[in-house]
Amino acid sequence: MEKAVVSKNCGRPVMLILPHAGYRYSGNTAAAGFRTIGAPDKSSIDPNLIVLLGPSHYKAFRGCSIISVDYFKTPLGRVKLSRRIAQRLLSDTLFKEYPSAFEQEHSIEILLPFLQRIFGDRLSGDIQILPILVGELDNGDAERSASTIISALAGSRPLFIISSDFTHYGPDFGYMPFSNVGGETALKLKELDNGAINFILKKDIAGFSDYIEKTGITICGRNPIKIALAMPLAGFRAERVSYDTSGSATGDYTNSVSYASIVYCGAVRGIEEYGKNPHSLTADDKRFLLKAARDNIVSWLDRGRGIRFFPAAIPPGCMVKRGAFVTLKNSGGLRGCIGNIFGDRPLIQIVLDCSYNAAFKDPRFKPLRPEELKRTVIEISLLTVPARVISVEEILIGRDGLIIERGMHRGLLLPPVAVEQRWDRDTLLSQACLKAGLPPHAWKERSTTIYRFQAVVFSEEDTR
Repeated sequence: MEKAVVSKNCGRPVMLILPHAGYRYSGNTAAAGFRTIGAPDKSSIDPNLIVLLGPSHYKAFRGCSIISVDYFKTPLGRVKLSRRIAQRLLSDTLFKEYPSAFEQEHSIEILLPFLQRIFGDRLSGDIQILPILVGELDNGDAERSASTIISALAGSRPLFIISSDFTHYGPDFGYMPFSNVGGETALKLKELDNGAINFILKKDIAGFSDYIEKTGITICGRNPIKIALAMPLAGFRAERVSYDTSGSATGDYTNSVSYASIVYCGAVRGIEEYGKNPHSLTADDKRFLLKAARDNIVSWLDRGRGIRFFPAAIPPGCMVKRGAFVTLKNSGGLRGCIGNIFGDRPLIQIVLDCSYNAAFKDPRFKPLRPEELKRTVIEISLLTVPARVISVEEILIGRDGLIIERGMHRGLLLPPVAVEQRWDRDTLLSQACLKAGLPPHAWKERSTTIYRFQAVVFSEEDTR
C-alpha cells in the first residue's frame, strides 16, 4: 500500500470495486484502490460501517446471504460485524442466511487485511463491517437488493466495497474468445475488460448486463457489481484507478485473470434521509402532513374523492419514502389507525392513503361520520426501518414498537401503546402476538420473528 500510486482526481470515495485474487497477482491493483481512502494507519474518510459485497464461488443460491456472527478474525486481529443491520436485511426474501457459503469463500476475507492496515483497531471498535455474499440475480433483483440495503442502513455512514475480478481467460476457465497469440493476448484482454469497465464507469446496469450476455465475459463478481450499479449515487464520478492481469505477473497468458480497481465518489442518496428519519421533518413539514390528512378526510366526506398536490407544492421532507401510521382519536379514545410499515412510497402519499383508510376502512370501527370530524384529533407516527430482534432484552418500553410475524400472521403495536397501557416487556410481546392472531406465548417460539422499530409521534394537539 505504501508503494501504491495515489489517485486524487475523484473526490470523496463512497464505493470501491476491488479484486480478490492472491496478493502476488492482484495485491498491487487492490492496494491502489484502497489508497483512495487512506494510507496505512491513516484513513482519509470516516465511515462507521463498511459494506462488503462479494460473489459466492462455492455455494449456489438466488439473491444474497448474510451471516450472523460477532466478528471475523485475521492474522491482524478481529473485525467486528454488524449483526443488527444484517438482521434488518432479512425482512426482504431476497436475503437469506447461508453460513456454509462463507466457510471457504475468499472474495471478502482477502480484503480485510487492507482495511485493517488503514483503520487499525477501529475495526474492532467504532467501525463495523457488513459482509454480504451475492448469488444469482437479474437486474430487477439487483435494484431491489440495492434498495433493501440502503433502507437497512439507517443512521450509518457507509463505505461500499465490491469484490470482483474481471476476465478469467484460458482453458482452465473454459473461456477463450480469441487465441493466445504472441503479445496480442494482453491487448485483447484489456480491450475486452475495458468494454465492461466503460459501462461500470457510466453506472449503466443495462449496458453492463447486455455486454456480459453478448461477450460471455467471465467476471466472477458480475452480480455484486450489478447491485453497485443500482445504488442511488448523487453527483457521482467514477474513475478506474488501476488495471492489471495475472499474465503480466507470471509472463504466461495461457491462463490469465484480469483485475481492476474502480472508485466512485459522490453521495449515497437515501441513507441520509433514513438516517435522519424521522427527526429530519421540520415543524412546517409536520403541519403540512397533518393538514393534508385532515383535508383529505374532509374531501372524501364532501366530494367522495381525495385531494391531490402538484409536486412543486410538496415540501422535500414529505417526499421521502418512509413508514408511517395515521391515528384518529375521538375524546381521547382510538377511532381508527392504519399504517404502512416499510415506507414503499413517498411519505405524503402514505399519509393520504392511511388517513382515508383510518377514517373509513379500519375494520374495528364504522366509517367516520361528518359530525364526528370536529372532535377527532389526527396523529401521525413516522417509523424507522424495522430491525429484527435477536434478544428480547433489546426491547425498551416507550422507545420501541413491535412487529410479530409467523407465516401469514402479523401484528404491530406502536411505541406509545405500551406506555399508555402500562405494560412491561413480556406483556407487550404477548399483546403483539394476540394482535397477530397468535397465542400470547408465541413470541418465545423459534418459528416467530420479532422486529422492533421507533417512531416520532406528532398530532394536531401539538400544533394548536
